[in-house]
Amino acid sequence: MYILHRSLVNPIQETAMLHIVGTVLTTSFVHQTDPNKDGNKNLTLKTWLWDSTNHRRQIPFVTANSIRGQMRRAAAEITMDALDSTVSRALFSAMTTGKVDRHGIGETPTTAALVNGQANPFAGLFGGGGYMLPSRYSMGPLLPAVEWCQRALHPTLRDRMIPADRLTVTTEEGKLWSVPLVTEVILTSRDDVMAGRGQDRITDYQKSLDAWLAEASSGNAAKAETKAAKRKAKEAGEKFKDEGGGKSSDNRMISIFEAILPGTPLQFWMRLNPKSNDAQVGLMLRAVRDWANTNVIGGASARGFGRFEADLALYDDDREILPNIFFPEGTASTYTLRKDLDHYVEASEAKLKAMPVGALEEAFGTKAAGV
Repeated sequence: MYILHRSLVNPIQETAMLHIVGTVLTTSFVHQTDPNKDGNKNLTLKTWLWDSTNHRRQIPFVTANSIRGQMRRAAAEITMDALDSTVSRALFSAMTTGKVDRHGIGETPTTAALVNGQANPFAGLFGGGGYMLPSRYSMGPLLPAVEWCQRALHPTLRDRMIPADRLTVTTEEGKLWSVPLVTEVILTSRDDVMAGRGQDRITDYQKSLDAWLAEASSGNAAKAETKAAKRKAKEAGEKFKDEGGGKSSDNRMISIFEAILPGTPLQFWMRLNPKSNDAQVGLMLRAVRDWANTNVIGGASARGFGRFEADLALYDDDREILPNIFFPEGTASTYTLRKDLDHYVEASEAKLKAMPVGALEEAFGTKAAGV
């Protein structure tokens, strides 16, 4: 049992600034989709950073927004599990996404709604809704914990980052080569019908196969014609107008994904607002736990991407309170919050259990909007 700072024993004082800081070690490829593509390659999102030697480097990362969305949904599930009834569609959307629809509600809140909303365990922590409540926490992007990113890393992680001499290799010609933080992953899929399977399973096998072969062949031919026309237009300096044809029909395909390598430590950094109450801190800790157990960051999780091991410490300002919020340490199978954090967990459980649905409707303005 750790001896904790008093803010973990008594209700949070407004002078306390709690941080959850640590690393998530990638145990599989991690892909954060870049809206741009390089041909048929799905790029992973990157940013430019100046390293400690004033070299500008392109660094892959996982956005804070994507993690915030996962935290919000995890906390929404915890909150709705504690409610004594179901919720409206509008409230469900406000809780899970922070808005009711594309335009929101736009209602002017009453003073009581604002005060109660900010104190609400869920609404006051995550914010949003028709009244656009502010959230009471902030997050940084998940950057690789390497010396190239030293200036952007949390101070407590700088002694754990991968040093620059392990990120460079000297070639036989004596030139320095930077070790890449990403690689290309080729994913292939096959069409079992094309491979001759299903003869004893498919109704009217020969007829179905002939029809499928004809459809796939015509689609492939149209695709080839479109590619040729596009190439010809490019050579002539003309703009190619795609009429929407030329798409392959069969299930065989090759996809190329750019991804962060397994074994890469990524910085995790979250700061709770000093005005966060105990119930809000407890709900966030439970959301972080459920997020860690879901064990997905980035995209392409259905393909096995995005797995990690979490090693997260708790700080009060610059003072470490717990070296790891999870017990036992060093396991990626199941994450459980330490007993030392029970004060906050119990505060969130009690507040959520006693909270009526109407308190959330009032906080997010969904009841006032009549939706």
